[in-house]
This record gives sequence, structure tokens and C-alpha cells, in this order.
Amino acid sequence: MLGWEFPPILTGGLGTACYGLSKALSNYVDLTLIIPRAEKSLTLDGVKILGLNYLGLEEELAYEEPSVSYNTFTDVTYVDANLNPYPMGIMFTQISKPVLKAEDVRNLYNTNESYGPNIMDKVATYAEVVTKIALNKEFDVIHAHDWITYPAAVKLKEATGKPLVLHIHSLETDRVGTHAKHQVNAVYEIEKKGMEAADRLIPVSHFTKSCAMDHYYIPEYKFHPVYNAIDPEPTFRLEKQGDEKIVLFLGRITFQKGPEFMAETAFKLLQRYQNVRFFVAGIGDQLQKLKDTCYAMGIYDKFIFAGFLNKPKVREILAQADVYFMPSVSEPFGLSALEAAQFDIPSVLSIQSGVAEVMNHALKADYWDTDRFANYIYALLNYEGIRNDMIENTEQEIDAMSWDQSAQDVHKVYQTCV
Repeated sequence: MLGWEFPPILTGGLGTACYGLSKALSNYVDLTLIIPRAEKSLTLDGVKILGLNYLGLEEELAYEEPSVSYNTFTDVTYVDANLNPYPMGIMFTQISKPVLKAEDVRNLYNTNESYGPNIMDKVATYAEVVTKIALNKEFDVIHAHDWITYPAAVKLKEATGKPLVLHIHSLETDRVGTHAKHQVNAVYEIEKKGMEAADRLIPVSHFTKSCAMDHYYIPEYKFHPVYNAIDPEPTFRLEKQGDEKIVLFLGRITFQKGPEFMAETAFKLLQRYQNVRFFVAGIGDQLQKLKDTCYAMGIYDKFIFAGFLNKPKVREILAQADVYFMPSVSEPFGLSALEAAQFDIPSVLSIQSGVAEVMNHALKADYWDTDRFANYIYALLNYEGIRNDMIENTEQEIDAMSWDQSAQDVHKVYQTCV
């Protein structure tokens, strides 16, 4: 298994999903996970974790089996768009030659920044190093998570002939918009070539399956959707300071997450109901624009911009929130909505999200329908009957979900291609 994020180093839902699935899969397969950076103290029963930031790479890289050049996979070397799904916003201008000296490899990944402006260097080096490591090991299936691992996965398939399963947690057309397929975009090309080379594809929802088919032109037979899940955790409630209700947004502040529609919804809600505050937890390239919009609308004082929060702080605000709001333009899944549901917080979601497929009792609307969003939030803040029914029904839905079921579904996918 090829991954990129893994606890405790997280920037989004990718690492959380990879952890939950790996833990459950270890009951059904012998699993080796290769990631750019791992904590030496991190262990997971039944999973061998290899982090390139501390591995004894001198021996691992001594294997000189001829392999496919990285550049035969990624022939696009520049992109004219600012890619914004990552914390700082990134401009990729060139894919450099991979770093292969052991010390340089360790230094490249031994950082708290999982992505950063040198992300393409990291992706290229990961592809070379993973291939050399994996050729010394016995395995039956290659399973790779998201575009940053796809070049390595394809390279490994070409070198070994082993079946390739790609897990699609998000798409470039989600992150920057569907215009990505009409521009010279390195990430889109990596995703497309990866999906074309794969034997099976595991999107995290039927919504993502449809997006991949529509925007990447991949045949339907390859797709086997498997939903994410959430581990049961003890929850609690905290007393709020003051009597204002809290509407919570949790995630990156990017085009994909629909911040402009959050501002429009807030403005419309506040025309009818003032005893509320919007709590925005996250950072991203659209954060300042969102602040400016709220200020221009005269509603800035009704927002709290908390920035990036670690998991304990996230749990603290979940323990106080009254409504969870996710107006995403294109959301492959949306694990944060499940986290909110664990804390008995009713959700208002965009229909353009994967999690809306499993949360049947959430209130849903098209991402642009801010009138409906405002009405839904108003109802949840003012009508206890609606609120309590939603909480009770959603709790039953969450209880029926498990990473073990997801792992069984993934195992079935393996069996179709081995």
C-alpha cells in the first residue's frame, strides 16, 4: 500500500481514512504501508509501516533493477494554474530529477510540510524510491491512495506486472474546478494516466465515481465504490460562553469547499435570526477572500476565524456546536460530517458530496442554493423536534458504518483482480 498522509501528521481526511482502512485491512491481508514520513514510535498491529524519512535507505536503494523512467509517466512539466487544495497554495513550474541519495531522501521527507512548493520533487523521488524498495519484497496487489502516489504505483505495476488498485479520495476537478481538464495541469494528467493504467478503481463515493467517469473518461467497469467510515469515539458536550448558537464549518478554505456560499448563507440567515455565530476552523487560499466578503456584507462580527485546529481543539468545538455546515462545490466524501454526527450535531450538506449518500437524514441542497441552506439552518436552530429526529436517525446510520465493512469491500476488490 502506498500512502502519503498518516497520523499523527495530518492535513485533511486522507490520512485519517488511510489509517482507518489500514487498521481494518490488517485482519484480512498481510499489509506493508510505505509513506513519505512516519513517526518511529507509531505502530499499528498487523501493518508494517515504512517511512522514507528514517528508513535504512542505503541498503534499500542498492537494488538496481532497471525500471521505467518517471518522465515516461508524467510528460507534463508545468501547469499554469495555482493549485489550491494544500495549506499554502502551490505553483508547480517544473518536475525536477528525483533525489536518490539516501540522506537526501530522508531530509526531503523529514518535515512537517506534507506538500509544499517542492511537492513534485517529493512525488518524483517517492516514485523512484518506492519502486526500488518494493522490488525487494513479495506482494500480490499494489494499492495506492490519491494522485501523489499514483506515479509510484504505475511505475511499480510496469516493473512487476502486479495488479494495480487506485483509491480515489479526491480529484483535481474537485479541488480547482472542471476547467482543470481543459488546461495544462500536471495533477490532472497524473490522475488520468493513473486511472487508465489501473486494474481497479476505488472511489470513496458514487458521486466521485461519476466525476471520474465524466471528467477523466474512464470506463465504468473499473469502478468499485467503497465508502469511508469512522471509528467509535467517546464524545461529550461543553458549556458555551454566552447563549449564541454555533454553526460550524470545518475544513480547508478553498474553492472546493464553497466558502462564498457559506458567506451568502450566513447573510441570509442573519436577516431572520441574529442569535448565531459562524465558527470557521481551517486555513486555505480563499481565507482572506472569505474574510473580505464577510466584512463587505457587514457580517464579519458574526464569524469566528479560528485557523487550523489540532484534533483536541476540533473535539472541543464539536462539543459546543449546534449545526454542522458543509456547502462544498464538489466533496468526494466529507469525513468531518461523520465526526460531527458522532457529537450529535445535525448537518446541512451540499448534495454534491459523497457523505450525503450515507447520511440520509441530513438536510441537503445544491451548493448554490443558499436560500434553502439558510432555511435549513434556521429550522435546526429553532425547532427542537426536527433537530432531535435528525440526531436520532443519523445516530443509527453512523452505528451501521465501520472501517471493517469498508475493509471487507476493499478485500473483495482485490480478489477480482488477483
